[in-house]
Amino acid sequence: MYRFEERWRDGDRRGFGIECSSGTYVRSLIADLGDAYCEALRRTQIGPFAVSDADPERIVALGDALSFLPEVRLEPERARRIVHGGAIPADCESAPVVRLTDPDGLVALAEPRPGGLLAPIVGLRG
Repeated sequence: MYRFEERWRDGDRRGFGIECSSGTYVRSLIADLGDAYCEALRRTQIGPFAVSDADPERIVALGDALSFLPEVRLEPERARRIVHGGAIPADCESAPVVRLTDPDGLVALAEPRPGGLLAPIVGLRG
């Protein structure tokens, strides 16, 4: 958890601002306060995407929406292997998920595996 703060109080009711990782179960966190329960829960940001920046008239292209992920550019033969579910050798163990692109654009999302391999977790072409 990165931040946990009380934002308001009205009798027995309270509002909190919580900034946490995706694995945090906020309802359990509130229940751990004692005689408490979560009446309402609203996610206001995921990664670089914030509700305050939302514009229902604007559709974001998938490539732009994923641009916060590190990019690994592939030659066509490696892209074909990934599209068919195969892993490829790569040196990018520092990032948990990367976006794979080739000259035609976005191919897949992949994660590092032992032995210096990248394995596709979401195929975006088929």
